[in-house]
Amino acid sequence: MKIRGIFTGMLATVAFACVAAPVSPRPREMKSGGKNAFCGHKAVYRIVVDNPGNADAVNVVQEGLGVPYFSEPDVAGRPASNVDIIIGKKGDESVKAYEGNIPAEAEGYYLSIEAPGKIVVAGTDDAGVFYGAQTLVQILNGAAHCVPALEVTDYPAMPKRGVIEGFYGNPWSFKDRLSQFDFYGKNKMNYYIYGPKDDPYHHRSWYEPYPAAKAREMSELVKAAHKNKVKFVWAMHPSNSIETKDDRAKALKKFKQMYDLGVRDFAIFFDDISAKSVDAQIDYLNFLDREFVKKHSDVGNLIVCPTMYNKAWSGGDYLYKMGTQLNPDIEIMWTGNTVCDMINVEDCQWFTEQTTRLPFIWLNYPVNDYGQHNLLMGPAVGNDKEIAPMVSAFCSNPMQYAEASKVALYQLADFAWNPMAYDADASWLGATETLEPAHVEAFRKFCLNNVDVAPSVHGLRFYGETPDFVEMVGEAAEVTPASVMAMAPWFEARRDAANELLLAADGGDSLLSEVREWIVAMQLQALQGIELARMAEALTAENPNGFISAYKAFTALGEEADNIVSRGFEGSIQSVRVQTGTLAVKPWIKTASVALADAFKKSGVQYPADLFPEQVLENGTYYIKHNGRWLGNPQAGSKGGSPVFQTEIDDINPNRQEWHIRLDPVTERYSIVNSKDERYLNEVFNFGVNPYSRDWNTYVIKKKNGKYSIQNAGNGGQQFWGVEGDRIKAAPNGTDSFIFEIVPVSE
Repeated sequence: MKIRGIFTGMLATVAFACVAAPVSPRPREMKSGGKNAFCGHKAVYRIVVDNPGNADAVNVVQEGLGVPYFSEPDVAGRPASNVDIIIGKKGDESVKAYEGNIPAEAEGYYLSIEAPGKIVVAGTDDAGVFYGAQTLVQILNGAAHCVPALEVTDYPAMPKRGVIEGFYGNPWSFKDRLSQFDFYGKNKMNYYIYGPKDDPYHHRSWYEPYPAAKAREMSELVKAAHKNKVKFVWAMHPSNSIETKDDRAKALKKFKQMYDLGVRDFAIFFDDISAKSVDAQIDYLNFLDREFVKKHSDVGNLIVCPTMYNKAWSGGDYLYKMGTQLNPDIEIMWTGNTVCDMINVEDCQWFTEQTTRLPFIWLNYPVNDYGQHNLLMGPAVGNDKEIAPMVSAFCSNPMQYAEASKVALYQLADFAWNPMAYDADASWLGATETLEPAHVEAFRKFCLNNVDVAPSVHGLRFYGETPDFVEMVGEAAEVTPASVMAMAPWFEARRDAANELLLAADGGDSLLSEVREWIVAMQLQALQGIELARMAEALTAENPNGFISAYKAFTALGEEADNIVSRGFEGSIQSVRVQTGTLAVKPWIKTASVALADAFKKSGVQYPADLFPEQVLENGTYYIKHNGRWLGNPQAGSKGGSPVFQTEIDDINPNRQEWHIRLDPVTERYSIVNSKDERYLNEVFNFGVNPYSRDWNTYVIKKKNGKYSIQNAGNGGQQFWGVEGDRIKAAPNGTDSFIFEIVPVSE
């Protein structure tokens, strides 16, 4: 991936150099007046508004520019203004002279910066005025000294643009969501759907009312969303509890509670379940639409996420029935060709052919709950620009890391507003500069180290990770001491970037502190690269002691990196073993370390016998299989219980069948930990409930004829593992213990 200039497309339209920052989302039309309107550093603004309904737009300008007043008459004691900011909506007297310039499209606006010292923000509707104010603030804050005369005519390509908090794992906090809504307002996103899978009041205990404290929070969130022109959609996931009178009475009661808290938009999720009947789902949805939605004039269209929400999982007449038998105002969500897929024209056409409706896009990006070890922080690529007229909405499912998700959400907001002008590289550069202006170059290095998600059953990959590293190494480059030493400056730059970001994280930067563990992982990875260069230098200089010292430091750094856990606090729903640079950097480090170690062994020097321990398995993430079945953790997040062998691969939460297997450096035995919730397997073949102990909970793993045996050790005894039914049991004495397949997840 080649990163191009941040203003590549816009400079062709707007020929002024004094705007230092990008305007995002990129406006539809932006014309320069060919001269400067006024000097920004000398400006004293006065906001002129005659409609109190424009108060939210006024607040945007006040807060964004630091303007402490907005009344038209002079205020005693204040400096005389030299720039009037006129704010109004179509029909307001203040912008009557500009009505011919205001777009007819919903949420549109016209913005004019005129000489001498006059600015007009005129919107089609309340949202349009608000969005025009957001664009104005970006332009004025981006101007170095001189503010250009220009005109902006703008409106969105997609009517509904936003975010679905629909991931598995730790739901966002109250503070996270407030920050998100402010971010949505700035980036012209108008939808937020509340549906975190692990909120019990959304899913498991959907029928129970929110406790008083949570209800108050929900009410505050609704108000904050509406202030930013965001529809707050509350989603309920009733699974198959939809057919009885009691089921439906509970649903109406829960909707009523949410309505009383200020919610005016609702959704029903039927995703990730085994649906009993599409007919029952349709009848239930039409019931809610008839008995609740249509009985409230201020409630928006009902939205449903169907059980068959992507093409790969579709079959029979499910979608046809949904499309033709649901009440016409109910909108149907769609993730595309597969569960995790970027959206193309063919996806949308296929859906419409099946349902006779436009899809409400649920984009599963940058969500990473299926591969949570990796962050998705790179350029958002892969969506067809032509899809705008083919969808009813375009919303993204993000990561459990709310602040880090903003890198992708900034870009997706840009795409949804004006897809035909979308430039992924430029938008990514804008996102990183906007989110971390004080650390932009270090932050970009970090983001490019976290672009791809590890291989999974969903198959979505992004190959633009560490592009400069890939270019330097070359696809088929031979690893030699000289080539390893040549990479030292690259690793030193990453070390320095990590050090800078860690200081900022520890100083209170909310985004960087949220992903602190990944920054540490990049730091340790960089230090490993530097130690590799020391090993190569010592090898070239025939300095065995120097090589041994560097190799030991390299190994210790790897062990430290293997044990980094994000959100490992007590009660965490999803704690994460952190990985970074997995597409190119991590494999190269492994290859280089093996090559240098082999060269050292062949040099004939004497070295400690335990310097290069043999490992049956490399530290990594694996499937554990027996007779074609996968060992899984279907009750992830609970306490105790047993893993079970499952006949089907888990394509909803793949990490429930993934296991971290790592060599403990003290016991030289292996620990086995589930990838989904970080629960370890204990010596009686269950999930441990006591604190992990390397003396009790590490195991001997051996390999023979392609199969593996697992044996207790230390305080846990010497019992071999066997299988009885779908559970791990003690293997009877004298039986063959080499019965397991241990397969890397990457294969």
